[in-house]
Amino acid sequence: MSRDHERIRQVTERLAAAGVPSPRVDARLLVEHVVAVAGSCDGCGAALLDGLVSRRADREPLQLVLGRTWFRELELRCAPGVFIPRPETEIVAGVAIDEARRHGAAIVAEPCTGTGAIALSVAVEVSGARIVATDVDPRAVATARDNLGRVLAGEAGAPLVADQVEILDGDLLAPLAPELRGRIDVLVANPPYLPASDRGSWQPEVADHDPDRALVGGTDGHEVVERLLADATAWLRPGGLVVLEIDDRRAGDARAAATAVGLTAVDVVRDLTGADRAVVARRAR
Repeated sequence: MSRDHERIRQVTERLAAAGVPSPRVDARLLVEHVVAVAGSCDGCGAALLDGLVSRRADREPLQLVLGRTWFRELELRCAPGVFIPRPETEIVAGVAIDEARRHGAAIVAEPCTGTGAIALSVAVEVSGARIVATDVDPRAVATARDNLGRVLAGEAGAPLVADQVEILDGDLLAPLAPELRGRIDVLVANPPYLPASDRGSWQPEVADHDPDRALVGGTDGHEVVERLLADATAWLRPGGLVVLEIDDRRAGDARAAATAVGLTAVDVVRDLTGADRAVVARRAR
């Protein structure tokens, strides 16, 4: 067994004892990170690895320990206090990207941008798209702008894109320029959608590190989803698409809310696990 494989085995055992989910995957990524940074897991590398493993064993998310995460074609920086994008949200981004590709120069709005994962994925995968992203949390805005700068500089593992992404500080669609009203082709978001009663049921990686305002949509949990569905009727162009990630327990409520505000072609998209992941609907033509 090679020395690195032995390190991975040792780290796996340590993380498993701490109750970390997927301990072997995390152990491999931590060892690979240290080898890339320090050249090996010996000497200074051993001290670095021990510190990183201790953080992960304390249930700090792996993405924060490494300082980065991967989303579709991008490597994104993560920051404390900013929501970490999940793999299932790649499905939501994919629906928006497919729709944006149908337009010559799509206008895409993404509130609740967090790290900028969805907005930047649209930018690098849809030629000519214009994206306006917002977040109410200044830390998220700063992180998304940092990731935008890295994409523009070609540092995020994606092609260079034109300076066509705008990241604004503010609540949902309020920061958008008034002239965009009725002109947006795609409105996409991963908004807060959990009910307040879910607090206390989350794993430490979520409860202690993801910002509460990015998780909880209100007492009921569906408040922000309903606001965005209502806003879609004014901001989308006729025939424009809204794609919102939802609580998989609330698919029926999401369908009903979309229908109630007059949206059409209402559907629910499932993720790779079969869970209801997003509500999709169009503004009537």
